[in-house]
Amino acid sequence: MSDGLRFKCYRCIHCCFFVSEEETPILLEDEVSILKLEAAKLNVDLIFTDLGNGLFRWVIRGFCPFYDIGNSSCTIHSKKPLSCKIYPLLLNLRTGDIHVSTACDWVVENSSKLLSSGDIDLEEVFKDELKWFKILYRKLLTT
Repeated sequence: MSDGLRFKCYRCIHCCFFVSEEETPILLEDEVSILKLEAAKLNVDLIFTDLGNGLFRWVIRGFCPFYDIGNSSCTIHSKKPLSCKIYPLLLNLRTGDIHVSTACDWVVENSSKLLSSGDIDLEEVFKDELKWFKILYRKLLTT
């Protein structure tokens, strides 16, 4: 039971603004290709670091180039990478652990509810994000 608690993106900047390279998204090879096509439409250069095993780090300094600051929205929402779609969930690739980002305003606002009640069904709270996470996990298994 989740008592009606459901993640809702507040459209804050925390998932689309990066201070350090360690915060930036990890992508699959096909996602890199999609982003390169989208970047070409905007005449934007993207930087990727090959991590091996079909994984890439998308190096972003500051705002994501696809983030529309004026509208607080993603301009490639339907094509954005899985690591963006699962946010505020974070996957630690080294350990396989799933974490919830404490940088997310919704998570901060609802952290006491998430932590205090044994009745919270996290699969219901993060229903959409977990749907994308399962897709990411399956793809990682085949990479």
